[in-house]
Amino acid sequence: MDPSTPADVERLERENATLRHAVGLLHEVSKLLHRSLEFEAACYAVLTGVTAGVGLGFNRAMLFLASRSDRAFLEGKMAVGPADEAEADRVWRQIEAGDADLHTLYEAGLAARSAHASIDRQVRSIRVPVGGDSLVARALREGTVVRGEPGGDDHEGLLDLSTGIAAPLTAAGGIAGVLYADNRFTGRPCGPVIEHVFSLVADQAGRAVENARRFEREARAARTDALTGLGHHGALMERLAEELITAREGARPLSLVMLDLDNFKSVNDRLGHLAGDALLAGLAQRLRAQLRGGEGAYRYGGEEFALVLPGAEATTAEAVAERVRRAIADETFAVSQEHSLRVTCSLGVVTLVPGMGVLALVDAADQALLEAKSNGKNRVVRAHPGA
Repeated sequence: MDPSTPADVERLERENATLRHAVGLLHEVSKLLHRSLEFEAACYAVLTGVTAGVGLGFNRAMLFLASRSDRAFLEGKMAVGPADEAEADRVWRQIEAGDADLHTLYEAGLAARSAHASIDRQVRSIRVPVGGDSLVARALREGTVVRGEPGGDDHEGLLDLSTGIAAPLTAAGGIAGVLYADNRFTGRPCGPVIEHVFSLVADQAGRAVENARRFEREARAARTDALTGLGHHGALMERLAEELITAREGARPLSLVMLDLDNFKSVNDRLGHLAGDALLAGLAQRLRAQLRGGEGAYRYGGEEFALVLPGAEATTAEAVAERVRRAIADETFAVSQEHSLRVTCSLGVVTLVPGMGVLALVDAADQALLEAKSNGKNRVVRAHPGA
């Protein structure tokens, strides 16, 4: 005779439904992670699975990864969730009104990350001491899921210790970070099934984040000049093609500077190719130091470099080129323990005009560069296409 009461049957049915949902969620999160090769996208896929109503449904989720510069700390990398109860209420009403699946929510959220900008900025500014007593640090040290406890470190009110839960991210090289979530606004406790699924999501997240980082390193290496660390010729042409489209669609200016070291061959002839390589590497560092947000430096080939200046009008681009020329000419470059060199460069500047394509843009800047070299070197010449 079955001793189960109606209440027992109802409880088992609820647990079975939760388990079925959990299995389905793990499958959906796994699919998201397989599609998310870039690091930021992989992180966001994890947090979407944890917070979405069709996912685990936590109010907020945060990702902390081991610092590359100091293994004694975890660094906040990303967060998703409302900043306050009013925003939480708006989010829940939108979820109830819609019928989106996890992938749709992920795509929409990834395209509008500013919706979570407040909590995301806050988390990205945090460094968690591994030896501390917050549940994030404890999850890393203990290597298992931990829950918040009264009196623990809540990182100046960021973590909700009454509902917070944290799980380690396990990767091939060990524990790579910690996944945290809480229900600050609903106060809903996390049951044992959700806790277990949360730990499984964290386990998948560790491998996915590690793979995404490896993919980005390899992609960056494939687009980077090994000597200078700048983008190579192919990366330059891709960037110009992208910026050309953006400039046309937004009706904003785009300028290009081509730069060539003067008398570089004599450095190789007098001091050897190692000294020449050291000079090129030093030049790349100086170029990076002169550029501002959104601008890019590339090694076009040999001792010739390019600067992409989105949004720069002709006069602004010419001023940037002159600033770079002075930065190179005014300070010596150490190319070995025994030798420091003072070098100069010639620069050609061009600003996009209607009807100009990538090749025409590069050619115009190159012609201006040749004019600068033929007119005495160590100077800036601006092209006037269409004049």
